[in-house]
Amino acid sequence: MQNNIKPWYNGKIREMFLEIVFSVFSFSFIKAISSSFAYYIHENVLWRKKINHLGTYRIHARASIRNAQNIYLGNDVRITMDCCIWAEKNSKIVFGDNVLVGPGVKIFSGNHGTELKGIAMTYQERVEKDIVIGNDVWIGANSVILSGVTIEDGAIIAAGCCVTKDVPRNAIVGGVPGKVIKYRE
Repeated sequence: MQNNIKPWYNGKIREMFLEIVFSVFSFSFIKAISSSFAYYIHENVLWRKKINHLGTYRIHARASIRNAQNIYLGNDVRITMDCCIWAEKNSKIVFGDNVLVGPGVKIFSGNHGTELKGIAMTYQERVEKDIVIGNDVWIGANSVILSGVTIEDGAIIAAGCCVTKDVPRNAIVGGVPGKVIKYRE
């Protein structure tokens, strides 16, 4: 008995080839490539010439930086992958020296307004406050630092912590919302 099953692509190779060729030479393709290139430049290149730094720093390519002109880095600051460091137009994020920022950390110096005044949150005025991070601070993976917070020298922020209030010198903070667990010895 002879097997009469034909491959799925039998008779479709020419059709698939033409579809690819016409797609590559289309306006939609050029538009998509241009948009992707512009996004890459915005996310990975432009902010680097605007960020303020006192010495060496390392920021992972997959970190997201906003309003870099309002971000100030001390010496030897390390920001790892998938972090969002978003300053606002009228507020700053200041890092001291020797700061370690673990993967997935989010630091926001602003937020949407939340008043019920008949205006959607998206269009309300931003609420902005500076964030100050001292020297020798370690911010654990997937932590969130909200606007108006000061983290003093030597503090450790545990992984997954949400920091909504100031953190004292040498404190180890964890939980949601963040609370002092103990102090470094």
